Amino acid sequence: MAPNLQTQPPSSPNYILSYPASHVLVVTINRPRGMNSIPYAAHWEADAIFQWFDDEPTLRVAVITGAGEKAFCAGQDLIEQAEIRRKPQARQMMQHPFSGFAGVSRRVGKKPIVAAVNGFALGGGFEIVLGW
Repeated sequence: MAPNLQTQPPSSPNYILSYPASHVLVVTINRPRGMNSIPYAAHWEADAIFQWFDDEPTLRVAVITGAGEKAFCAGQDLIEQAEIRRKPQARQMMQHPFSGFAGVSRRVGKKPIVAAVNGFALGGGFEIVLGW
């Protein structure tokens, strides 16, 4: 059931957005082959999604979950991190937004986010759980 959104959400290759009930947004981390580990760009994508969520008047609550059956979120994408560390010029990419891991761990938004933990929550994945 898609609500009548007043604004369009930001696009993201790492997250699936769905609307299972009116006023509810479900954000699914969509990297099941990597146990839903999050690359650096995806932190910024999530930050943009949750900022949009806060500003979208038709939505009241968000749920963050992981795709697949094994892991909610295994934390930072360590394979990407190792590749970046081999390139000194790329180190500036190794930053999280002010809102923290996956845009939620230090978030100061207006609306609630619930974590629907459906498997392993390791490292930053556990950081998401602790915040919500």
